Amino acid sequence: VTIGGHTVTATPVIGQANTYTASYTVQTSDNAGSTNVVVRSTDAAGNTATQTFNGLVTIDTVAPTATITVNDITADNLININEFYGSDLPVTGTVSGDAHVGDVITLTVGTHTYTGTVAADLTYSIDVPADVLAGSSQVTASITTTDAAGNSSTANSTHTFNTDLLAPTITINGETSNNGVNSLARAGDVITTTFTSTDTVTSVTIGGHTVTATPVIGQANTYTASYTVQTNDSGPTNVVVTSIDAAGNTATETFNGLVTIDTVAPTITINGEASNNATTTLAKAGDVITTTFTSTDPVTSVTIGGHTVTATPVIGQANTYTASYTVQTSDNAGSTNVVVRST
Repeated sequence: VTIGGHTVTATPVIGQANTYTASYTVQTSDNAGSTNVVVRSTDAAGNTATQTFNGLVTIDTVAPTATITVNDITADNLININEFYGSDLPVTGTVSGDAHVGDVITLTVGTHTYTGTVAADLTYSIDVPADVLAGSSQVTASITTTDAAGNSSTANSTHTFNTDLLAPTITINGETSNNGVNSLARAGDVITTTFTSTDTVTSVTIGGHTVTATPVIGQANTYTASYTVQTNDSGPTNVVVTSIDAAGNTATETFNGLVTIDTVAPTITINGEASNNATTTLAKAGDVITTTFTSTDPVTSVTIGGHTVTATPVIGQANTYTASYTVQTSDNAGSTNVVVRST
């Protein structure tokens, strides 16, 4: 008896007269070989007969060939702080060769393993926690594929990536105004801030207004930014600086404004003017002309008839003042207009 040309032993089947079995164990070198069965018999008289049966079994001893690739972990193949604190990151790639839809893909990251399957387009996507990826610098993908005969093979691919979780460092050093009082600013005054940033500055605002960061010559990573106060401005003058590094990490620093914007002019109300003459609308030399007025802000000057006089606060009446002028002989027929200035 031969199977595929290989001599084998015929073994009688117990209880079944003239019935035999014969078996052959396939060897690696038998790939694609014949499995025809040939049986030869001889009787007592020496007559012989040979029967050939065309083999029904196909020998396949060649393992399938598969390949696997791993794509960049992120668009720039670098995990930044925003991606680190986001959701899981999909690790993707492709398979080819004899790989099949549904074959299992195993990812190994450090001591962690994750599995998925090959999709219809021969790609795969397996979610891996960002912190696990960030704790390593490599991911290995493997696939084991099996053919119809049961031969199997495994393909591996290792991909290297980078991690940068260090955000830019921003330090805002202060804020000042070019007003006479540098903690105040009126319309037309300029508010200036100075700050440092280890990386590219993407935006600066002062009091919510976008301004330009200007590098300070000779001082690495140091910038100034200024804003000119407008008539309708009010509210805080907080400074907000945002920067981004090459990895895409961003940082925003807020500095509580030190400058108070005041674009509203003081309100002055002059209540009247009177003389201590018997006729209060007349005054002779030596008579005293007195005016009363209110001002929401500090009074800087008062004149009566062009003569500078002193504003005296009225006790118990907030923002209320009096001022007086004693008429001189040379004042005849002069103006007695009252002019009050406040700042």
